[in-house]
Amino acid sequence: MKDIVGTSGFGIGSAGLAAYSILVEGRDQAHENDVVLTMKQGNVAAASRIVDDERVRGYFEHEGHRTVVSQRALQQHTDPLLGHTVLDGVGFVVADLSPYEADLDWSDITEPDEIAPVVADLGRATAKIHCISDADSDEDLVDFSTEDAIAGVLDGREDEFIADITDFALAYARRAREDHALFVEAFREGRFDLVSAT
Repeated sequence: MKDIVGTSGFGIGSAGLAAYSILVEGRDQAHENDVVLTMKQGNVAAASRIVDDERVRGYFEHEGHRTVVSQRALQQHTDPLLGHTVLDGVGFVVADLSPYEADLDWSDITEPDEIAPVVADLGRATAKIHCISDADSDEDLVDFSTEDAIAGVLDGREDEFIADITDFALAYARRAREDHALFVEAFREGRFDLVSAT
């Protein structure tokens, strides 16, 4: 390990959680093959607040372990350096911080006819990285084929499913707009202790 920097978590699911960037020496002392790892505190799964299954809870050592197992089970090509560790009794996810990753610059994409093809491409890319089969997973926590179960439920009800998802998306968008308006109003009125509008 050559250097380490601690910070507060980044990303939607990790906001406020402990995170570290770690510079690790590569195969030799040449700087060009050094590796930067991220180590982020594993977050509690949202579903675990609703589904209380001791068999599932006991399957994982900690939230970092759960995150890694889930990512490997859901993604076709995971980071070969993906792993987990414990720091002061807290589970962390460790992964390579790829120099090839880049965020999409949305600043020039403002109109619906510009946004639609980008969202379609992002949807296809997301589906592609999550197209792993149950049979390809090394884990045995789920002892049935989720693909077969989902296909069985949707068989003959595809139009109903599409309508349900569309209704959900529209209601979610409406709620997000309302929440944003409430946030802006509260921010402008100074109702946040730690930040101010001026």
